[in-house]
Amino acid sequence: MYSSFEWFDLITFTFFFSSLTCQKVHWKDGHKTKCKVNSAQTANTKSFSGVALVPARGTSTISKKPTEVLFPYNEFVELFNWEKPGFPPRGLLNCGNSCFANVVLQCLASTRPLVAYLLEKGHRKECRRNDWCFLCELQIHIERSSQSLYPFSPTNILSRLPNIGGNLGYGRQEDAHEFMRFAIDTMQSVCLDEFGGEKAVDRSSQETTLIQHIFGGHLQSQVICTNCNKISNQCENMMDLTVEINGDASSLEECLDQFTVKEWLHGENMYKCDGCNDYVKAWKRLTILWAPNILTIALKRFE
Repeated sequence: MYSSFEWFDLITFTFFFSSLTCQKVHWKDGHKTKCKVNSAQTANTKSFSGVALVPARGTSTISKKPTEVLFPYNEFVELFNWEKPGFPPRGLLNCGNSCFANVVLQCLASTRPLVAYLLEKGHRKECRRNDWCFLCELQIHIERSSQSLYPFSPTNILSRLPNIGGNLGYGRQEDAHEFMRFAIDTMQSVCLDEFGGEKAVDRSSQETTLIQHIFGGHLQSQVICTNCNKISNQCENMMDLTVEINGDASSLEECLDQFTVKEWLHGENMYKCDGCNDYVKAWKRLTILWAPNILTIALKRFE
């Protein structure tokens, strides 16, 4: 018994720009007003204004200019535009509660720039790790997937789950989204190891790895004080997005709309305003300030 794909609520979308400057120009040109969101056209009594991915007010500084570019963006563009024909996805055998890992591996095996890097350039010959390396094993997995005519079991990865995430265990049912996060974080660590590790690389330069070019973006939390109108913006790096399925949300667009809706901070949840130096009522909103080239969305079906 095998499964070609098993559905865990992980969704990937591709938003590609030739540069960060290109992306900013595109959004300023009115992408939001041009993008048609089906949920706004539904007959539902609840109206949606569209997915607010970019904040309408305030300014933010994403990060300082990196002191070193770890993976040139133009090389990433070449990988993203890889034109070699893709290979049909190979089914992965369920070795007992391994479906959570299988579905993530299938997603990674369908991520074009990552596959192009591993098959064309190859990580194994440049790897500086002396111990087990997830990116090396992922390269072996993708090479096997591209060559095999039959479903197979990714035992080379499943047998080393604790090396990917400390609380993951072989033979246990785990959370697919958690495994995805561990896998991406592990690949990012491998990329940084080539330059001396996380502590040796400044934060801005850490956002120039291949993994960051693929999955990385910036999430902004904006709070507006209703007393002094002071706007506070806080940005953080994001590798994926987790959205909840609440109420009558019937589409991904509506879930994203709910994710970016304004939150009223009041009562026991009032905001400490630096301008007023007091706890005040305020509006808070999450937005995607810098969208990843490949956006991974996890649907949260539990409380």
